[in-house]
Amino acid sequence: MKMVYPILFLLLVCVSCTKQNTATPLANQDTTFSYITYYDSVITCHPNSAYTLVFNINVLNGNIDYNRVSYNIPSLPPGFSVIPSSLSVGELMGGVFSFTTGNVALGTDTVALNIGTNAGGSKAHKLIFNIIPYPDFSGKLAGIYHTCFDFCQPDSITNYTSVVTTVPGMPYALHISNVKNLGMGFIVNAFVSETSPATVFIPFQTVSGYKIWGTGEFNHDAPPYDTAYQATIYDTMVHGVDTERCIIHLQH
Repeated sequence: MKMVYPILFLLLVCVSCTKQNTATPLANQDTTFSYITYYDSVITCHPNSAYTLVFNINVLNGNIDYNRVSYNIPSLPPGFSVIPSSLSVGELMGGVFSFTTGNVALGTDTVALNIGTNAGGSKAHKLIFNIIPYPDFSGKLAGIYHTCFDFCQPDSITNYTSVVTTVPGMPYALHISNVKNLGMGFIVNAFVSETSPATVFIPFQTVSGYKIWGTGEFNHDAPPYDTAYQATIYDTMVHGVDTERCIIHLQH
């Protein structure tokens, strides 16, 4: 009788070990999965700009942990780029594509976006890019400036009145007259930037024997002209062997 108990104990231990070693994890029983992706399918942007496409997933049925959703952009029109080109989304329930447009033409471009799962396959969707020009802010600077002055290094100041006009048929273009009090017929060509609305620049040019170029910015003028705009342009002017570096102040 004394030998029976140890034998029964060993049998129980062996049976217990056998049950633990043969146990297997439960298989995924989630065989049905449905979802909706939310994103802006029509995108308005400019040439040489960036756009961030954010999308979100709403799970209608099933578990996304076992049914990751893939997003893939197989190709792009010329001048476009995107980071990343594909994403596999699970518990985060969304993602981001960062698009960049280069010097692309104005108009409409179409980008394919493939969305799907391993079980359900992939479907092609469309992203419509509406490429529009930047706003033309040249009209903000048009007007008569009675208290202009040029400060030239080291200590020269020239006061004058200038008339700034837009150029018909040339977006972003301006004519600035009487720079440095050289006469109303001394007209400098200038442009406001297409991509940076507060920037104004003078491309290299020759006016009445003077070479001039520069860049600056514009903003609201001081009271009582704070509804109008003023400009500050850092310019270089060359006449013969003389070179002056000045600051053009267009003020009302």
